[in-house]
Amino acid sequence: MTTPSAAIPNAVSPETLSWAETRALIRSDLSRIASHMEEGASLGHRVYYFLLPGMQALFWHRIARYWYLRRWTKLARFIALFATYLTRAEIPPTTSIGASALVAHATGVYLFGRIGARFTVQGEGGCGGGFGVDDIGGGPGYPVVGDDVVLAFGAKVLGPVRIGDGVHVGPCALVTTDVPERSLVMWPKPRIIVGAAAAPEVKL
Repeated sequence: MTTPSAAIPNAVSPETLSWAETRALIRSDLSRIASHMEEGASLGHRVYYFLLPGMQALFWHRIARYWYLRRWTKLARFIALFATYLTRAEIPPTTSIGASALVAHATGVYLFGRIGARFTVQGEGGCGGGFGVDDIGGGPGYPVVGDDVVLAFGAKVLGPVRIGDGVHVGPCALVTTDVPERSLVMWPKPRIIVGAAAAPEVKL
């Protein structure tokens, strides 16, 4: 992973996070989604980008994370719960996410563990547990994800695994082991059986 910056930390410290750093992280997320949308940077556009569910999921997570690191855990978890109902993305305040994250489609996204800078998740997937309880730096049973990692639609990273910088995980791929940096993870090619689907029955 890259070295954390004083203004916008790439890998957020698990011990402390100032309000200035929190605002910088929110601004970095907003700039990332504005760049992703490529529709302009006017005030109206930026308000629209800010209100998108993916941006709202990250915004409320940054706020919850700030309070969580100040031991206001009940408030932090309430904010995270509110954000889950609002956006349909589940990001607990225990999750650490670096600068310039992008949640393209919030519905069905879950992010647990420690995630680096410029992370992208397209939707209907994410990072979580379920395969072991070892703590490798992301929390018990959760992954540690490097910088510039992309999860396509339906991609899942589960368990205490390390995902290297620049890894791209393809649609619907399931990752349960460590992945070296700059790797591409693809789901096995589906079988196509020509003519196997029965013709629909027409009822008169």
